[in-house]
Amino acid sequence: MKISASSGELNEDGAPLFATLHNSPHATLTRFDNLPRQHHIYPQHNEAASFYYLHSGLVGLYHLQENGKVCLMRLFTPGDFFGFRSLFGDMFYHCSSRVQRTASVTRITPYQPESFLQKYPALNRYLIQRLAQDLAMAEKRLASMAYERSQQRVLTSIRTLYQRWPGYEFTWREIAEYAGCETETAMRHSRTLRQQGLLPPAFTTPHND
Repeated sequence: MKISASSGELNEDGAPLFATLHNSPHATLTRFDNLPRQHHIYPQHNEAASFYYLHSGLVGLYHLQENGKVCLMRLFTPGDFFGFRSLFGDMFYHCSSRVQRTASVTRITPYQPESFLQKYPALNRYLIQRLAQDLAMAEKRLASMAYERSQQRVLTSIRTLYQRWPGYEFTWREIAEYAGCETETAMRHSRTLRQQGLLPPAFTTPHND
């Protein structure tokens, strides 16, 4: 599997690796189709017993902060595995996952999580690469939030969201949650940024959630 030098993204999705899990004697696989928008797949802080594979749709990863604010950490697209960091690491989900666009997912519940990945070395390598990529992105994002003003965070968030997940109609709430600010702040700054011609061509006026 190759990683793009320009974006840091894995060039291949997890579909071939998910196929190796069919009829697995080491886990139970349960598929859920047509999950509606806003459906919660798993809540933050719950004990992790499974990880998931996304067949279609879009799923968001959210973190509830101590001050009560919710931050959109990242989005998963078809071919992504998610929830594995908690299952194979913390044993509790560090974030919650929620459907952003009608989705079909498979829940993968290993019988023995501590030895499951030893049975699938290619999947193990893939998930390690994904963890490394996610860590690099999280560190970069945290660093930018520490010194960027809210207007710059809104601009960076809009550019990132529309570049990485083209075709998805983001709401003001989602943009604000990704930027780490209030919805009204994101709306106000975007008007200024539009007047300055700084918004990406793909940006369309979001709707309210």
